[in-house]
Amino acid sequence: MGGKAFTRYYRDPQFRAGVDEQFAMADAVTRPGVCITYAIHDPTRPDHIDGRAEGLVIYVGQTKEFQKRVRKRMRNAGTALRRPSDRIDGASYEIMARGGVPRFTVLEETDCVLDSLVSETNWSKKLRSQGYPLLNQWTEQKFVGDDIDRWTVPHEWLWPMTAADAIASGVDLIIVEDAQEITPQLSTFPPTMRLREIRDAVKAPGRKVRLHVRQKPSSD
Repeated sequence: MGGKAFTRYYRDPQFRAGVDEQFAMADAVTRPGVCITYAIHDPTRPDHIDGRAEGLVIYVGQTKEFQKRVRKRMRNAGTALRRPSDRIDGASYEIMARGGVPRFTVLEETDCVLDSLVSETNWSKKLRSQGYPLLNQWTEQKFVGDDIDRWTVPHEWLWPMTAADAIASGVDLIIVEDAQEITPQLSTFPPTMRLREIRDAVKAPGRKVRLHVRQKPSSD
């Protein structure tokens, strides 16, 4: 954590030890091909609901790069002076201002991005129903209710997927033109190219592009 924004990290050994502990945890559990649904806890507020030692759960997230995400969250928190406290970066900044360090725990692991989005949303619903004051902002995660599954994930969540993630998740891109449907092979595109970029590249007058979620490919 370099730069002027993180002088406390170098100045305060106790704070640095707390941050490094979270980094070490993230390094230990991050594995290629594994998506992680995680909770962020406020250690300055006791968990009066389930007694979690890490503190009150205030946010649920998901990522396929947990190691990088923890570092990004810490970096954003350290510079979130003017961000509202009803957003996770601002709330994390306030935790640090009170002398604490945001803590992370792993809630669930999945093997594809689509399942990870489902996991994040359903954990948000579950914890919110238990009374946790989550700061998640997506509409589907702000309210309790029925769980979602791969068939009911909002498709606007899927457009940021890379071609490689879509293939692993069982998501196809469908081109509709002249009442005919064409399913291009996503493997012909660069693995890191996002579905929204592919959509924009194949767009043409009279042509529509949509997504289709099918059964997840077998891992055998």
